[in-house]
Amino acid sequence: MMQTTINTTALNTWHRDHGANMAEFGGYEMPLWYSSVKDEHLAVLTGAGVFDTSHMAVVTVTGADAKGLLQDCFTNDLDACVGAAKKPLEPGRCVYGAFLDEKGYTIDDAIVFMVAADSYMVVVNAGMGGAIAGHLHQHLGKREAVVADLTDQLGKMDIQGPAAAKVLGRLLADPEAVFAGMPYFSFKGHYDRSLPQAAAVRLDDGTPILLSRTGYTGEFGFEIFLAPDKIRHLWERVL
Repeated sequence: MMQTTINTTALNTWHRDHGANMAEFGGYEMPLWYSSVKDEHLAVLTGAGVFDTSHMAVVTVTGADAKGLLQDCFTNDLDACVGAAKKPLEPGRCVYGAFLDEKGYTIDDAIVFMVAADSYMVVVNAGMGGAIAGHLHQHLGKREAVVADLTDQLGKMDIQGPAAAKVLGRLLADPEAVFAGMPYFSFKGHYDRSLPQAAAVRLDDGTPILLSRTGYTGEFGFEIFLAPDKIRHLWERVL
């Protein structure tokens, strides 16, 4: 009998050591709750909650034809997708949509982040990095673009709830500058310290992060992308 391999995030040991109720989700062993589903749900509605989302996958698309490739494969129009005025996607903004197969069936939903004119980051669901990267490669043709699947190469955690900015602000090097002019579905910074965008958002210990005003709980909050060896320290500080 073939044994299915279950993947884990960098926080798996922490979850187990703190009594999390674990279950398989998207090919990963993930925490469902710790002590009370109700209390943890209400914490996000009234204060703040923290989520390990490192199981989600990131695919980068870079190069002169990166936008053209995404424009052909993504359901949202990158030239008319920002705000009520339907402005073009620009650096620092992101947009929700999906990738479909040739029959119109959904491969996965995704958020596309525009880092620069020739650089995009696509965030998809657990276990879908390879599928989306493969789909983009399939439609690459002669375009000048590089598609890279960064599955399990990044750490990701979310802080969601009315108090999310208050909690996170204590850990940022310059919270006022970071939070200023950061509307819904925008982002600042970068997890790759070699890129100029990384200087925009750093933790108070100097760690560069990509900070996004997105989330899946329906509450105000942030998604944080950073090096996987830094996530446990940040997780514990947030708590």
